Amino acid sequence: MQLSAERIRRRYGKLIDENDTVFNRCVDTIIRQVGDIGRMVDEFSGFARMPKPAKEQHDLADAIRESVFLISVGQPHIRFTTDLPDGQMIAWFDDRLISQALTNLVKNAAEAIEGVPADQLVDPHVAVSARRCGDDLVVEIVDNGIGLPTTDRHRLLEPYMTTREKGTGLGLAIVRKIVEEHDGRIDLMDAPSVATGGRGAMIRLTLPVGTGRA
Repeated sequence: MQLSAERIRRRYGKLIDENDTVFNRCVDTIIRQVGDIGRMVDEFSGFARMPKPAKEQHDLADAIRESVFLISVGQPHIRFTTDLPDGQMIAWFDDRLISQALTNLVKNAAEAIEGVPADQLVDPHVAVSARRCGDDLVVEIVDNGIGLPTTDRHRLLEPYMTTREKGTGLGLAIVRKIVEEHDGRIDLMDAPSVATGGRGAMIRLTLPVGTGRA
């Protein structure tokens, strides 16, 4: 469908009066809606076929850097920062699955910022930090976006629960499933700035360093 819409634009776009915006708007709508459908199908499929983690030793700091970079290149208007320990953060985890979870969370943080009215948005910022606490690695993703609901926010971790108009309600459920398969925990919290009148959310992941044993 997307290829057909793009072909229609190439074939007939130059025949349309440049003052007539309906043609391009309709083609853009088709392409955008097909993209949304594709994303939803991918999320449903991914949740239904989530594999068991194949744990190996990896550097969690590298996974964090890659996830932040992946989202930041498409969001130049948002400031992304990382606060990571010197050296590596070695743990036993499935690199593909944990990277997927981290990328989902950083993407959610960026989308939460996009939900703030433009006239209220000041210094859009996503901050990702990580530290070791005993036998656990703790990752925190903080944004100054629209924030989380104050009631029943834990239900956002359940499948098909979402507060977004176009959300599938699977993003956080997938993250939760990945983290729990790694014997970890996810917590949904307010950003620290909320205590002083600010806005935003903080998502905390706690992952055990692990030993590589099943």
